[in-house]
Amino acid sequence: MGALEQKIKDFAKEQGVAIVGIAGPDRLDGPPSLDPTYTMKGARSIVSLAIPMDTEAIYQFLGKKAYQPHLTDQTRQNQWLYRAAAFIAGYIRSLGYRAREVPANNSYRRAPDAFATHPSFSHRFGAIASGIAAQGWSGNVMTEEFGAAMYLGTVVTEAVLESDRPRYTPRHFIDEYCIKCRMCEKTCVAGMFEPKNEEYVLLNGELHPRGKRRNIDLCNASCFGLHCLSRDKKWTTWGTRWIDEWTEKEVNPDRKLKLRYTLMKEGVLSGDSTPRYSLIRQTAALLQPEELIESHLEKVSNAENETERFKLLGPFMDRLNVVGRKLLKNERILTCGQCALVCGPSIDECRNRYNALMDGGFVVDGPDNEVTVVKTYEEALKMRARYLPEIPLKDRVKDFIMSGAMWHAYYGGVEPKSLISGFVYDRKLKKAVADRRTGHIETSKKRHQTVSAHEDLAN
Repeated sequence: MGALEQKIKDFAKEQGVAIVGIAGPDRLDGPPSLDPTYTMKGARSIVSLAIPMDTEAIYQFLGKKAYQPHLTDQTRQNQWLYRAAAFIAGYIRSLGYRAREVPANNSYRRAPDAFATHPSFSHRFGAIASGIAAQGWSGNVMTEEFGAAMYLGTVVTEAVLESDRPRYTPRHFIDEYCIKCRMCEKTCVAGMFEPKNEEYVLLNGELHPRGKRRNIDLCNASCFGLHCLSRDKKWTTWGTRWIDEWTEKEVNPDRKLKLRYTLMKEGVLSGDSTPRYSLIRQTAALLQPEELIESHLEKVSNAENETERFKLLGPFMDRLNVVGRKLLKNERILTCGQCALVCGPSIDECRNRYNALMDGGFVVDGPDNEVTVVKTYEEALKMRARYLPEIPLKDRVKDFIMSGAMWHAYYGGVEPKSLISGFVYDRKLKKAVADRRTGHIETSKKRHQTVSAHEDLAN
């Protein structure tokens, strides 16, 4: 490793970053979201950063013991890592090279489909390219230290840096961990992943496996709190909304227009999609003053119940310029993300987290809008019938108009470079997958046996 690379990594470690990796121009061949020039023209290399999530907060969140600790951890750590990336970018600039930090989250490229959510730069792919992580079954990237339960950050720079050697092979976690576990697949209430079949991402000429995704809109359904009931009806996420037709029969992911229509309809029925997303975006895509974040988090940590915490959200959202904040119904902004949360550094840890989720019960609305946790599906049905709030029509219409306008203003449009590079990448990926199937790519005996087993299961 050269002196420049070592200086950058040492500085990042001094900021408190747990894992740091570097990818130079030779390691940035992949999907459009691995292109650093989208973030900064002339960027040639990246610095990838990772810090762990709070394990105790994860257990409280999965086990329905407490919601706020994980939300606090998410808000604080995303902002902290974003700020650390800004400091690192400033340090690289002080060495004579242009550099820029990538937003922590919710920074998407413009596309004809405003809801496509293609990252401006993928922290996950950057972590693979820089050698610090590899994909797990859920598509979240993993390290042996943290599993998938970590926060990622990235700095892009015009400096031509020497790439780190990858810590893991593309199949490391899939073959050594995921095949024996796959708890992440069970935590998705919408069933986005196929239980056995693989798909691939092509990075730097190598196929990186992950569980096959049935339809990304299924992830959006659970992530935005539109459907929160597990497929076996034994637990929920922290959301209280269920898509009734999904509780009776399995979703058909191939009926894409029907699925998108269902999501749009449920978004309208919720009546507060706009402020929910706007608040997440303001605290993830934008770097906020540290004193503003810490002052709010201190207040909510001292509040005694959800009603008090929710009252504190109003002034905080006003200071963040959150769109449609008066439409917000409760404090439970983040309701899912469980495919990453359940994934710890060992299979036993994954199992323990999954058991906490299963034993946590059902979150439902209770008297005075206070969250209530019950243990059986029958109890949950009774509570929903009694306390699930009826959203006024005017609020639904207002939210629908504001949400559509917001998403199209931020993400709607056409970017020829992204479209063209995406088309080229798709062709390269299809060829690489076809070559693997016909034996043109050398594989180890273990890898060949694993893939064959997956294909047998698919048939």
